[in-house]
Amino acid sequence: MAVPRDLDELSALVVWAEEEGLPLVPRGAGTGMPGGNVGRGVVVDLTGLDQLGEVEEDSQGRLSIGVGAGVVAARVEARARAEGAFLPPLPSSADRCTLGGMIANNAAGPRTFRHGAMRDWIEELEVVTTGGEVHTLRSSRSSPWTDALHERLLRDLGAEPGPWPRVRKNSSGYALERFLPSGDALQLVLGSEGTLGMVTRARVRLQQGPEDRALVLLALRDSGALPDAALLAREVEASACEMLGRRVVQMAGLDHDPRFAPLADQAVALLLVELAGPEELVLRGRDELLRFAREVGTAALEARDDEDALALWELRHRASPAIATAAARGLRSTQFIEDSVVPVETLSGYLTGLHDILGRAGTDAVIFGHLGDGHLHVNPLIDLGRDAWPSTVRRILEETVALVASLGGTLSGEHGDGRIRAPYLERIWAGPVVAAFREVKRSLDPGGIFNPGVVLPVPGQDPLEGMWWEGPEGLGRPGSGAELAPREQEW
Repeated sequence: MAVPRDLDELSALVVWAEEEGLPLVPRGAGTGMPGGNVGRGVVVDLTGLDQLGEVEEDSQGRLSIGVGAGVVAARVEARARAEGAFLPPLPSSADRCTLGGMIANNAAGPRTFRHGAMRDWIEELEVVTTGGEVHTLRSSRSSPWTDALHERLLRDLGAEPGPWPRVRKNSSGYALERFLPSGDALQLVLGSEGTLGMVTRARVRLQQGPEDRALVLLALRDSGALPDAALLAREVEASACEMLGRRVVQMAGLDHDPRFAPLADQAVALLLVELAGPEELVLRGRDELLRFAREVGTAALEARDDEDALALWELRHRASPAIATAAARGLRSTQFIEDSVVPVETLSGYLTGLHDILGRAGTDAVIFGHLGDGHLHVNPLIDLGRDAWPSTVRRILEETVALVASLGGTLSGEHGDGRIRAPYLERIWAGPVVAAFREVKRSLDPGGIFNPGVVLPVPGQDPLEGMWWEGPEGLGRPGSGAELAPREQEW
């Protein structure tokens, strides 16, 4: 492991790694799910680059803050809140994840539904690239570092990259749909998972706080209503539209909670919709959501004050403790699917398909997340005490990839491809697009030292390589065992 203390040490490390032919694996807090922060080579711990500037206001009244790649997101949010602002793409792991990791994965959180993911909030990046060179990239501007690449890709593809997933969020591949029309090198680095260089600092734009907020909890008893609910949340300009699937509702004990049991009983999902902004917008949106609840015959609960709002948001935060409880009973929540996104109108088909896949595998899953974006976290609950769990994991993964591809989706909405999803890139993207991804990598990292096997696979890469867990009967690994016994499954 290398722990550079400043920009000069990091540049020298890159030069040395190129000379020695050693891969560099940039790493922040290690909260990333798909394995983009682990691998063979020298792990580069960037958490020491944790400078945090003051909130600044430009001549047009826009707020921003300068940060080092290693600064923890919660520190940025705290400083922003002190100035009456906030960081819209803040994820649920904010108390642990770093800004560099958020930039690497194009991270997002609940309020991304209205405000966009990380790439929409970065004004400037400093990046160390091959040869130890340092580039400062600014939003909506080209860079000499990528001009030649941009010219070649325009010649081969034109200003449009070709077939692109029809989704509201994407953290898979390289952002050609943003890079090709404008030559904006900053957008190419955002979401590249440290495969083109290492980000050392950034200037992040902030949003001034809203005037009013409201929260509405909807209990849906028919999965067919999920797409309509998500589309309505978009129409009323909701700031968040989150879902807790039936399994989370059960595991979190909401069926027996005196306050929430009337809603949770027989609900296939609970939806938490937040409205923020001018009072008129908030009240109109609230009324539309309550009208929708009456029309579909479902229960609804409105937060009346800050205490109520906190209690409703706490429902969303119960997902992780519920997962931990399952692990204590011998089931391990696994993130090998985790992060897929499908077009909102296909949500019912996606959930039905998952139900069938998991049912055939004799298991179930915790499903929750960002329903409004068609972006759900799917964590299969695997019994590691059974010999067949590795082959079951592989089968679930393969079938889910096929399902997402058939619906026009993408395998990552906010966590990146990492090493798990890289081998499936050609299942999601058309051949010319994958070829363009490879040209990006060859041009900007000709020595292949920056995080090889992430985003783009290396030859023969197994998505489940290194996927070891310690279960009740010892260690397991992909590729052995008998079938799991069927068990009741519900999402």
